[in-house]
Amino acid sequence: MEKFKKLSFFPVDIATFLYLLILSFLVLIFKKNNPSWGFYIIFNFLVILIIFFLIRFFGDESKRWQRFFRHWYPVFLFTILYKQTRHLINIIFEGWFDPFINLFELKLFGVYPSVWFQKITCLLLNEYMMFSYFSYYFLLPLLGAILYFKGKIKEFDRLVFSSAVAFYISYLGFIFFPVQGPRYQLGDLYNTEITGIVFTPIAQWIVKVGGLHGGCMPSPHSAVAFVVLVFAYRYHKILFAILAPIIFSLFISTIYGRFHYFSDVVAGILIGVFSLWLCQKIYSSGNEPEKSKVHIVSEKAP
Repeated sequence: MEKFKKLSFFPVDIATFLYLLILSFLVLIFKKNNPSWGFYIIFNFLVILIIFFLIRFFGDESKRWQRFFRHWYPVFLFTILYKQTRHLINIIFEGWFDPFINLFELKLFGVYPSVWFQKITCLLLNEYMMFSYFSYYFLLPLLGAILYFKGKIKEFDRLVFSSAVAFYISYLGFIFFPVQGPRYQLGDLYNTEITGIVFTPIAQWIVKVGGLHGGCMPSPHSAVAFVVLVFAYRYHKILFAILAPIIFSLFISTIYGRFHYFSDVVAGILIGVFSLWLCQKIYSSGNEPEKSKVHIVSEKAP
């Protein structure tokens, strides 16, 4: 009698496949604007093949190291896919949409928010704001590790899926609405330098080395930080009490540090809300993790 081996797909796998396929489609359609378009398509399909490999050969939940890579691979992938968009931001539009945002915010506030913050800059505030901004890089791994190693795998998978949706929508947002950010567009209006001792130079160095020119709208910092905040509230009240003031300060720090516009932050939070809603819809109430997987037949075995 023949046995059928099945591939079990998590919702985050499907979300990743969809993102890579959409991105590849955009690269193909606008290939005339990117001489390296073939590289990106090959890279995306290579990533898809690697994910299939992980699903096929790392699906044994009884083996800890296999289970770890099976559930954690998206967290490691987010940074790689973020860096991939570096040369894709202007494949559709050659220019930038900053003037529209600046006009809107000037009419809304009567002043550019990041320029107004110059009035209150000081060494201690700079350090706290840049600490809050810098904390973003640890939020998801920290909460994820707590949930995962406490055996809350279902909650961990939901956290990763929600974060993935927030990241992928943000990355596509960079392409459909390219924005440079206030440090480029409003540079002539800043007459006060943001200086610090520890966290300020670290945050500025990270942005200089790892940031994307045009990776502003929406703010992935705000989107993912909001997702982490909600999950911490649901599943770890002590961590929530610690992270809440830091994350709310993080929202402000993205503007204070001249990395994002106010509009970027609001858009990021709204994407975080949408990601949480979509997660709730897909992981319907009462379903076990196994029931939320998608199964397909991959091969026949004797």
